[in-house]
Amino acid sequence: MSEFQKRPIEQHLDVASISEAGTSERYQRASSPHTVFTWWARRPFSTASDLISASLNPAQAAEESKVLDPFVGGATFPLAGTRLGVKMYGMENNELAYFTAKALLDLSRSAGRQLRHLLMLEGRQVLDQLKSETSELYPSRDADNIICYFWSRSATCTGCGNEMPLQKRPWLSKKAGKQRAIVQEPNFDTKSFVVHVVESTSGVATDHSAWSGRNSLRCLFCGQEYDRQQTAELIRTTSTDKLTAVAKLDKRKHYLPATKPANYMADAVAERMIEEDCATLGLQLPDVQIPAWSGITNPTVYGHDTITSLFTERQLAVIVRLCRILNERQKVWGEKYGEPQAKAIAAFLSGLIDQLADWNSRLCMWISQNEQVGRGLSGPGMPMLWDFVEIDPLLRGPANLYGKLERIAAGVDQIPMPTDQEERITRGDSRSMAYPDAFFDAVVTDPPYYDNLYYSILADCIYSFKRMALIGVLPEIFSEPRTDSTRELTAAPRRQGSPGEAWTYFSTGMAQVLRESRRVIKRDGVITVCYAHSSISGWSSLIAAYVRAGLKITQLWPMTIERTHRPRSMKSAAINTSLVLVARPHEAASAIGLVQDAPKIDTLIKAALERATAADWPDDVAATLAFVSATEARLSQFTEEMLSQQDAVNSACREVADRIYESIPEFSFSSR
Repeated sequence: MSEFQKRPIEQHLDVASISEAGTSERYQRASSPHTVFTWWARRPFSTASDLISASLNPAQAAEESKVLDPFVGGATFPLAGTRLGVKMYGMENNELAYFTAKALLDLSRSAGRQLRHLLMLEGRQVLDQLKSETSELYPSRDADNIICYFWSRSATCTGCGNEMPLQKRPWLSKKAGKQRAIVQEPNFDTKSFVVHVVESTSGVATDHSAWSGRNSLRCLFCGQEYDRQQTAELIRTTSTDKLTAVAKLDKRKHYLPATKPANYMADAVAERMIEEDCATLGLQLPDVQIPAWSGITNPTVYGHDTITSLFTERQLAVIVRLCRILNERQKVWGEKYGEPQAKAIAAFLSGLIDQLADWNSRLCMWISQNEQVGRGLSGPGMPMLWDFVEIDPLLRGPANLYGKLERIAAGVDQIPMPTDQEERITRGDSRSMAYPDAFFDAVVTDPPYYDNLYYSILADCIYSFKRMALIGVLPEIFSEPRTDSTRELTAAPRRQGSPGEAWTYFSTGMAQVLRESRRVIKRDGVITVCYAHSSISGWSSLIAAYVRAGLKITQLWPMTIERTHRPRSMKSAAINTSLVLVARPHEAASAIGLVQDAPKIDTLIKAALERATAADWPDDVAATLAFVSATEARLSQFTEEMLSQQDAVNSACREVADRIYESIPEFSFSSR
């Protein structure tokens, strides 16, 4: 019998059940370690478990198997494999992701199963102290129970000096029978605006904003107009935050106009607290510049070009005070529980910093359909909001920290606790691995999706604050003021110089990772990758990397595992279907009869479409399967030099896409 046998994932995968379980998991709260820390584009644990299990040799016990994830990210695959009993190894470049994986997989074991109890006990004390010490910041907290503050941007007309409201999202509630909206009514006598909270059953709120187009303004009082460039400059130089309404919690939410904004604000107190806390910590506020990148980091176009500028003074004061409390309590925890457990408690309670940065900034919108706060850091970049919501995170309103603590503790309860204490997550670049040859039974991973997410930009918004709390206990992770983006494997023309150079950077980098993966897997091992993209370049760069690495794709499976109503998919054509690509070194694929001699493109397309039809998969899935199969065959005829050239590779890919279009006219990839 040949030493090369097909793995289960190359023969059968119940994609319908896996997709259903993965989608269901997306909607479950506090049922997985994903709720502990913030990271982006994480696969469901059920999906990761199924992919790892199916990639292993069934004749070998899970406990004897070693699997590598070269892109650890939020640690989904290492956690899922550990739960199966597999010895999981991982590599990660980004400091925040590395911290997340280290905490979930290594630090958690030092506290064991009592970690949840310790987090709830010490976490409540932290939050009670934070609530007490931030009471001055919220003058109406105790008397009126104000849980939310609604802000709109406002500019000043250079022609007449009057206010120009920039409001775009006036709705507070769209629930049936409870429609409420903010109306800023112009008073042409006083040249000012009066704020009202109105009931509306018409489905439309009166708009008196200064917007006269998507990117242009017109003053309602003097009629002066501003084109796109002038609008950006006006907002950069004159815009301010205007408090328009508040939400009071009294059995249910009541919305009130902020007719006297000063009654709800305490900027001087916030500035004093920030100064005191930074002095106590011996650190400065994070002076981290956001790269100016229109379409990705839109706030920079309008003057918000640092991490701290994404937060109001009060929001900054709360998050910095939380960092100070966590920092100061580490000594107490060390005396009380010992250093290993103290480090674990500090690390996991720093998840509260993630929650504040993600749910309480100028990037957070109010979702009027369900009267909840939306995440500010959902990705792929940063939105510019003209209306944002600020919460009091210590009251029992949306996204409050007491509720987040409960979710963190519940997530910790789901962390697998292996008996061995070997640390297998390393920080490093997976383009150059330190592992010996033929060490792993499989590589299973979820790599960056070409240009879909810019991880370091988002990670800096959390890392730079978390550093203030944890630099004392984890200096090896938090020594630098920001995460290192220089080795981030994403296609970014702004960083690499041009779209062509970005394509080459990603494709060459992925080829190096796949080549290293080929080296470190055993002769009969497989490489399983979960990937998705909507563009020719996103797919051509990856498929070319497989060919350059000397790998043969032996199987493809579609999976639909995203939430269809997540914020990003609600606003864009986000990708809901991923492909699982299974590959082997060419010689191994040939040994089990999975390599054809010069296959015809049309034959491969026909076979893929027939397979999809028999499985009752939708046309877009059928087309993508056909595209990957045929493109791999087409590119296998290219020289190494041709495979590194975007124009040559994309031209071949478009030929394949045109062939598929003849059978499925609705099929198309974007051109980026």
